[in-house]
Amino acid sequence: MEENQQTSANVSDREWNTTLLLAIFLGGFGADRFYVGKMGSGIAKLLTGGGCGIWAIIDMIALIQGNYTDAEGKLVRKVKESNSEAEVSEKEWNTTFLLELFLGTLGVDRFYVGKTGSGIAKLLTAGGCLIWSLIDMIALINGTYTDAEGKVVRKKF
Repeated sequence: MEENQQTSANVSDREWNTTLLLAIFLGGFGADRFYVGKMGSGIAKLLTGGGCGIWAIIDMIALIQGNYTDAEGKLVRKVKESNSEAEVSEKEWNTTFLLELFLGTLGVDRFYVGKTGSGIAKLLTAGGCLIWSLIDMIALINGTYTDAEGKVVRKKF
């Protein structure tokens, strides 16, 4: 039992599928790095075109092999425990979705969920040149978008 707790503690809460799709289609722009919280290397990857494509390929290989980590050093894995027991935010999913869709490049969705710092950063970078907005939209659709307290913003049925 202790081994399972240790293993799940080392697994990222980032979706493997989302990370892979971002690495394949937008890896040269660092979108996969931004998604897992590695802002510094995401910017470096963006400025170098994915290291002229080489860095992007290395990241895809690491992801497929299960060696790709997020900003906290946790592995982004294909198989992980269900997120269904996670605390659900009081923020409305529909409101967050509409704010992201129409005002996401201005960071309004981030302000709404209480993430003021990243809202300002998103505002100043026009949604990270739209990449950050795309990542937030994917996270919302996948049910992994969180508020400032770390609670998941989900549709309430």
